[in-house]
Amino acid sequence: MACSDEPDPYDYYTSFFHPDIQGKKDFGAFYFTDYSFTYTDEEPASEAAINAAEWAKYLGPPVKAADVENIMYDLDSAGKEKVYHFFEQDPPVAGSLAASSFLGALNNPAHKAARMYYQFSLQAEKLGQHNYNPWEPAPVDTTGLKTAAAQALQAAKDENDSFLKLRYFYQAQKLNHYAENYAEAKSIYDQYITKTPSQSHVKGWALAFKAGELRRLGDTTEAAYLFSKVFANYPERRVQAYRNYHYIGAPFENVLKLANTPQEKANLYAIKAFADPEIGTADLEKVYDLAPGSPLVGVLLVREINKLEQYYLTPALSNNTDQFYSNRSFVTTKSPQPMSMTKRWLLWVAAVILFSGAIILITAFKKQEAGLGFKVIGGALLLFGAVGVSWFYVNKHKQTIEEIQQLPQGSFFVAMPDSVKSKYEAQIETLRNFCTKLTSDAKYPEPQVGTLVNAYLYFMQNKPDDGLSALGKMEGKPLSSKIADEKQILNLLLSAQRIKQIKEVDETALLPALKWLNNKVIAGGKPQTDVYPSRPESTNQFALTQRNFYSYVLAPAYLRQGDTTKAALALLKSDNSNGTAYRYNSSSQMPAFWYHYLHAAELKQIISWKVKRPNEPYMTFLSAGLAKIDDGNLYELLGTAQLREHHYQDALASFNNEKVKQNFAKLKETAVTSGNPFEVEINDYPQTATSGINKLEFAKKMAALEVKLKSDPKNADTYYQMATGIYNTSTYGNSWNMISYQWSSYDFGRTPLYYYDTDYIKTLLAKQYYLKARDLSTSREFKAKCTFMAAKCEQKQYEAPSFVESYDTFDKHEKAYLKQLTHNKYFIDLQQYKTTSFYKEAVDECSYLRDFIKSN
Repeated sequence: MACSDEPDPYDYYTSFFHPDIQGKKDFGAFYFTDYSFTYTDEEPASEAAINAAEWAKYLGPPVKAADVENIMYDLDSAGKEKVYHFFEQDPPVAGSLAASSFLGALNNPAHKAARMYYQFSLQAEKLGQHNYNPWEPAPVDTTGLKTAAAQALQAAKDENDSFLKLRYFYQAQKLNHYAENYAEAKSIYDQYITKTPSQSHVKGWALAFKAGELRRLGDTTEAAYLFSKVFANYPERRVQAYRNYHYIGAPFENVLKLANTPQEKANLYAIKAFADPEIGTADLEKVYDLAPGSPLVGVLLVREINKLEQYYLTPALSNNTDQFYSNRSFVTTKSPQPMSMTKRWLLWVAAVILFSGAIILITAFKKQEAGLGFKVIGGALLLFGAVGVSWFYVNKHKQTIEEIQQLPQGSFFVAMPDSVKSKYEAQIETLRNFCTKLTSDAKYPEPQVGTLVNAYLYFMQNKPDDGLSALGKMEGKPLSSKIADEKQILNLLLSAQRIKQIKEVDETALLPALKWLNNKVIAGGKPQTDVYPSRPESTNQFALTQRNFYSYVLAPAYLRQGDTTKAALALLKSDNSNGTAYRYNSSSQMPAFWYHYLHAAELKQIISWKVKRPNEPYMTFLSAGLAKIDDGNLYELLGTAQLREHHYQDALASFNNEKVKQNFAKLKETAVTSGNPFEVEINDYPQTATSGINKLEFAKKMAALEVKLKSDPKNADTYYQMATGIYNTSTYGNSWNMISYQWSSYDFGRTPLYYYDTDYIKTLLAKQYYLKARDLSTSREFKAKCTFMAAKCEQKQYEAPSFVESYDTFDKHEKAYLKQLTHNKYFIDLQQYKTTSFYKEAVDECSYLRDFIKSN
């Protein structure tokens, strides 16, 4: 785990609500993510572009802002050295510099003062650069910085041009700041820069320096306040100001007292809220009350939705797990278990008592001479019998209702604890009230976002009718393209949620929305959604939405109603292979679900759709991904499923597919067993490393044994060989990769999850065959070997405790588990073969058997 990848900060919870529907241009860095201090480190605006534009405007045509930015910000130190000497033409400069409109303007005598300032700034930049080398520590040249700062201050006082005058003052402040002469730097700002009548962004950069100076001088409250002003007014320094505000750690209430306007207070509440990962609307409501038209309102609102997705929706959609698949993949509906024989007899007794009581009462009333006692007995029997029959009926009916409630058809939410539901339901209602107010007040520029959020909240609460009704209120309203897109997504979600059992008519209704979403994915340039993105801009939000819809909505809905094949296609449509590249015999062209849960019958259906595409438009769309799956991989998986199901003749036919055999030939090392699957050792580990066989050869051998067993059903050796072949395909054997595509040390004694775990984990069939072989044999040596192998299989029936699931009681459970491993009933049987050579060998090698002997 120490070497594992970090969680993807832009895709670690299940989300359908795109954050970029609000404030992306100015506040996209503050979208919600619990795995990063800010959503991105990129500033909303480019300081280089802003400064270059100011210079281009100042110098006038034909100076281009791009030329200014290239010279000022894109050149390395050597290039800037050439620029410094450009005006003396010594040494000769490159042609690219000569062609620069910016340098050409500065070379004009009319802009001599600007040229002198720029040359000074180049020299000052060198002084300000301090690359600390731990091997050769060099102190900051404070003397040089202070000297240059004094020169800049004097030049500013002498300069009459307001554009250059401000920049000289800024250089004086900055150089003093770098020299840690904070009091002097602050004084320059207070005496000169703040009084300069200019709209230049240089004043904002100087304000940021002053905030830092105040922090160093001990006034953290005003420093934080000034950083909030930089945050609000200078987008090129917004993220930096936000970080510095929180690094200072000044008490919020103290900073708030310095705010002069409602907008300044709103900015402070927003800065506070952006750093809060917990759900809550208090700061959002404050921002809205103070500045209802601010884009901060929309960004904060979407943050609250994304938080609910992480804390509430994601657990509710925990349906993309092995445990969920294991519970839902192969069941259509749950019905009451057949009544046990004991309960049947009790029901019959109750019925007889009821019938007897009725006869006695009828007889008593017909015969006038019958006494009161006779009638009382008859009444009592009638009452007891009626109570007994009624109890059985009520109990049976109650069981049916409970079991059906465990499997609501069409629903894709999982059960959540009441404590979790009650906690977040209250938050949802609070947020809903805010959204209602936002929409009705119409003070926010895009009030329809409140209605949109309301509809999504209904989705989270599993109330699709209310959600669709909320979306209906947006009809005819002016919507931005991003809100209109999100409305389409929510309509798809709510429409799917409304369906209790997916039928053909429902699929037809969903198809246009699914096609729309797919087109959005294509238009956005679909990235690899299972790879950690270096930048949030590389994440295609529609691709994530499409993956999440198929993975967490449509596939689970099909599974709930027992349609595993369509669930498999939905997962294929999601392009979600969980990032797993299976090395053994196949590739990751198919979702992980296919490798674990599909039976041969379902794979045959899928192959038939690949060979001949379905005619129905919906199925044509859903099965489109089959075209990219290699036939060899698909038939190899089919053959593996047939091995799991012990249909060896069918598996042989599948593996004989030419493309499968070509794959086997390519994977000579990874596609074969690590030992002879028809030989076993006393200990599972280590195993003898002999030349192995591939799945085709294994199926051929098992099929031959199966034929031999049919012709000679009492052949003990054949049963033993088949048992050994099956045992070795377990996680404990040397041929596990015949039926599994992955192996883990945690498989030992784990809880069964997959349908082939009866062999892979429990070795049940192998045990039956070993016992059958023992019964058919007359050789004591052979019987001893069969008994020992049955003991090994019996040992696999016990489940090892999980440290994660039983942290507090793990030691206790582990001792009980280890005791089970040695107290094996087949070890008792083995005692009758003490005189055999095999028994002596087993005692020497098997510690479990020795422990059993010692304990008896």
